[in-house]
Amino acid sequence: MTFKRTEFTSGLIITTILLGLLAGCGGTTMKIYPTADEQYSYSMNEYGKRHYLKAIDGFQKLIYNFSGAAMVDSAQFYLAQSYYSQKDYYMAAAEFERLVNTYPGSPFVDNSQYMTGLCYFKSSPGNYGLDQTELLRAIKALEDFITDYPESDANEDARAALDAARERLAKKRFESGRTYLRLSYYDSADIYFQTVIDEHTDSEWSARALFYQGELNFKRGKFEEALQKFNNFMVVYPGHELVDKARQMVGKTNKKLAETTEKE
Repeated sequence: MTFKRTEFTSGLIITTILLGLLAGCGGTTMKIYPTADEQYSYSMNEYGKRHYLKAIDGFQKLIYNFSGAAMVDSAQFYLAQSYYSQKDYYMAAAEFERLVNTYPGSPFVDNSQYMTGLCYFKSSPGNYGLDQTELLRAIKALEDFITDYPESDANEDARAALDAARERLAKKRFESGRTYLRLSYYDSADIYFQTVIDEHTDSEWSARALFYQGELNFKRGKFEEALQKFNNFMVVYPGHELVDKARQMVGKTNKKLAETTEKE
């Protein structure tokens, strides 16, 4: 009997504590101010204190419970900024993008469009072997911002972010080409290398793609095409670190061509 009573009492105490904790948590997260102004003031105060989780909760409540309020677009902007400050770049991008689409007349639209691109860029994986969907979204958003707001103070920063995003995409495509080349999937490799050359002309990877097109054609036994690629590479990029290797490949390719001619 004593054991059962003790067991029951302990269970009751634990249950009471848990219910108290849940009630306390619920009281904090479920609080909604009676007016939009009060809700906004509370949320901005928490944002200013860098209490970003509380700010996020407050701004969300304002947006969903006072959707017709004058400051709802401002709440949407600072909701996105709160996620950004938390380095949750994927959620920040989604919220900035929501502002652009939902409140097209807001004075926050231009900055939000830039931040959308920046956040997608920051949320994209640095490893070129991983999916780069966010990187493509970043490029599109940054291009749209530069086109739509050429006089913006953020234009220079947007161009720098766009250049970095394009460079990362060029590397991704170049490395995909190299992977297919190693696997002897020559058609796929050639498509990737040509895409780098056509769409990323000013990048470092464009030069390397041209060189590897020469190697690709050499492995295919298309020696005249290979010779053309290596010669073009040396003419267009005379100071490149791969020039010596290209010169060696020209010698090997000419030798193969001579052997082919003798057999004929």
